[in-house]
Amino acid sequence: MKTQLLLAASLFVSVTASAQSNAYYSKDKKLESNLCVVSANEGFSAARKMAAKHGIYLSRYSKSILCNGQDIRDIAKEQTAVQPAASKVEIFAKDTHQETQLCITALKQGLQPVRKQIGNLNTLKCNGQNVTDFVKRYQNAAI
Repeated sequence: MKTQLLLAASLFVSVTASAQSNAYYSKDKKLESNLCVVSANEGFSAARKMAAKHGIYLSRYSKSILCNGQDIRDIAKEQTAVQPAASKVEIFAKDTHQETQLCITALKQGLQPVRKQIGNLNTLKCNGQNVTDFVKRYQNAAI
């Protein structure tokens, strides 16, 4: 646990964008809340795919879920209009701890070298995420 907290504090992700980007998050773990977050951050299509996995149908044409009193489709439209075309992400290590360096190695060289060193990838957290999710999210970022 100490390693996870230390790693979360040691890795920083710097996001540079020309417009201010608002990241939505959920205060609870309800499916509806998560659908609102996905719709706001990734778009309505992504929210529909997530809902379908849980047996929920989100209509493109009629109200289905309200997010803070606003229709889920409207939130997705607002975000796509506000989001910049592309954002540049820069990854850097704040310290030289072994866990931090393993996360950077995973981004630069892939998961195999890290797997050889620690065995089970589920034990390594990078910025509070599993190392596999971290690599998927930031593999094309500038290091």
